[in-house]
Amino acid sequence: MTKIAIRGYTSRPSVAPGDSLTFHVSCDVPGEYEAQLIRIVQGEPDPNGPGVKEFEVDAPVNGTYQGRTHRTQLGGYVEVPDPDGVLGGVDGFSVHLFLAATTPQFGRQGVISRWSEADHAGWALTIEDGALVFTVGDGNGATASARLGRRLFADAFYSVVATYDAAAGRLTLEQHSVVNSTNSRFGKVVPLDTDANAAADVSFTPAVPDVPVIIAGLAEGVPEGERTWVVANLNGKIDAPKIFAGALTDVGPLHRGELPDGVPALARWDFIAGVTREGIASDPVKDVGDGGFDGVCVNQPDRGMTGWNWDGRWEVFTTAPEQYGAIWFHADSLDDCRWPADAELTIPSDLRSGCYALRVRQGEAEDHIPFFVTAPRGTATAKILFLVPTFSYRAYANTQVVQNAESAQAVTGQISVLEDRDLEINEKPEYGLSTYDYHADGRGCQYSSWRRPILNMRPRYRHEFGAVWQYPADLHFTDWLEAQGFEYDVATDDDLMVEGAELLKRYNVVVTGTHPEYYAREMLDAWETYIAEGGRAMYLAGNGFYWIASQDPDKPWLIEVRKGESGDQAWRARPGELYHATSGERGGLWRMRARAPQKVFGTGYIAHCLDISVGYTQMPDAADERVAWMFEGIGPDETIGDFGLIGGGAAGLEVDQYDLTLGTPPNTLLLASAFGLSQNARLVPESQYFAHAGMSGEQHPAVRGDITYYTSGNGGGVLATSSMAWCGSLSHNDYDNNVSRFTANVLRRFAEDRPLEEIV
Repeated sequence: MTKIAIRGYTSRPSVAPGDSLTFHVSCDVPGEYEAQLIRIVQGEPDPNGPGVKEFEVDAPVNGTYQGRTHRTQLGGYVEVPDPDGVLGGVDGFSVHLFLAATTPQFGRQGVISRWSEADHAGWALTIEDGALVFTVGDGNGATASARLGRRLFADAFYSVVATYDAAAGRLTLEQHSVVNSTNSRFGKVVPLDTDANAAADVSFTPAVPDVPVIIAGLAEGVPEGERTWVVANLNGKIDAPKIFAGALTDVGPLHRGELPDGVPALARWDFIAGVTREGIASDPVKDVGDGGFDGVCVNQPDRGMTGWNWDGRWEVFTTAPEQYGAIWFHADSLDDCRWPADAELTIPSDLRSGCYALRVRQGEAEDHIPFFVTAPRGTATAKILFLVPTFSYRAYANTQVVQNAESAQAVTGQISVLEDRDLEINEKPEYGLSTYDYHADGRGCQYSSWRRPILNMRPRYRHEFGAVWQYPADLHFTDWLEAQGFEYDVATDDDLMVEGAELLKRYNVVVTGTHPEYYAREMLDAWETYIAEGGRAMYLAGNGFYWIASQDPDKPWLIEVRKGESGDQAWRARPGELYHATSGERGGLWRMRARAPQKVFGTGYIAHCLDISVGYTQMPDAADERVAWMFEGIGPDETIGDFGLIGGGAAGLEVDQYDLTLGTPPNTLLLASAFGLSQNARLVPESQYFAHAGMSGEQHPAVRGDITYYTSGNGGGVLATSSMAWCGSLSHNDYDNNVSRFTANVLRRFAEDRPLEEIV
């Protein structure tokens, strides 16, 4: 294995001339590294293809930099500033919260604390060896702990109270099960015997360390400058934490979710405060008491989660927020590496739109840090727009599904082939997870960030089943555009979120990437408006517009995905937790929200076929004289695309189907279909209403890829080739082939100013 010794990321995916972006680079060893701006055209390393094509570009960012090693904070937590040391002072205090630990057996984990781990100073409620412990320390070596004798059941809610009585020199700790029929892993029929209490004497005055209160972790020590590092992160849910002045004696009301009479709350955090129909802000945590001790979430713990009192009646956190007061914390979550910037580039006014990267080299180590340059804001420099699916890049960012999923090779139909990047990602959790991975506690990862090194979004990277996927696959198309002499601009999903249909309307034709699978409502709205008003779309992809994604409005580098009841999925949201915290909308498949992709693009995902690819057989509609221009130079009996770099054909990996029942426009022509996929090609779950034999590509007639075309009025139209492998066939025979010819015929006509002939 070759060690990945230098790596980096950019502050955002795309920029326009005049915009600036920063580069964040970390080196394992000290020393200088060289940076060079690169324009990337082709990223496919297959020797049977045209080869990797990248070109050096003169830019102010080029030069020599001093390498630095940057630390990454992993794990979600809440940080609450308390510069005056009010919370948990030396005069005595009480802490209460509801807790459902998901991995209580995973070593020491902080629940809530004002504790310096380096000095053993302050106070901390922790889980140790599966049991709760309440500890105080004076920072000079003296500590005292109350430890419960009953271990926590995983994924079961408890009410927990810890007190420090300064006058009596006494610690107390109590846990009480609050499991109901729906809030925990099991229900009330299980005779839990885990209620417990403990006490301990304290012969010293606890210190008040100069650290913030941390919920779901422990402060490593006194902050370095303005940064607090947190260790011993919690896996699990916390609901309604609060701190009181003095040592409580009657804790019964707390176990019932009530406040005790006559005891002031120093801080009372409501994790669902501020919720609206549009969701809940990711980072702010509101103190709803009188203390004003508001906090901030770090590393995007899961919000809008079912709480200790969720009764299963309401499944939408915006409808019954009082039952959704929990945050689910994970020790391996990440929303931003927060590395300092090492270089900055202001995009020159004459830099052409396209795919770029900063190449960084230190000795033998090298990395390409990709980003995209658009046309100048508000303008177009070509009639063709290539829309880069940066949301889907994030969804798959650093995925470990083939490395970790027991069924992965059964799904792909072949032996997995891993490269150095895969091993690096698997060994180092600080790269973060994809939406195909599980957190360490078994929860599916529902957030993915741009602000981290995304090692599988690099030129030359081949997916674990031996084919390029996502970013390097999309470079097949940019290479073909340049080889054919087409002028084009590039924009990204992130640009579409900001500009909407106005971005698309600047162009006569907009072309998708090979796999725009993850889509936000705003983006889908923009496409539909553009096409309905006369825009032209070329969907050269498979499995597009499938999963619902939303962008964090306060952190646009972050997307949220919650996998629903059906679909090709690596995990499934738990009951009551399908709605996005960042937008308030239902997650899952667009098909389940009455927006099947067939309604806009003519076809929709029907099967995965990750082993072999095949060609398309022309259907009777291909002989329609109204589309003769598409087939110029192609014989009526030719199989289209029985060749290519991805599985040996143009129809493969994932394919889409014409389906009038799901909204394919009735004037759509079915031009060609790809049959004969292997037994490994399987019908998607949402199209299977009963489990029975005959769901494979060898047996089921729906397991196919369809090439379709329809016109939308106002001179617009949509071509769908319905396969992720299509663009992998464009360069065959030095770009002289029927896939290339067909694509060029359509693109050239779609780019013209005159309207398309209407098909009714």
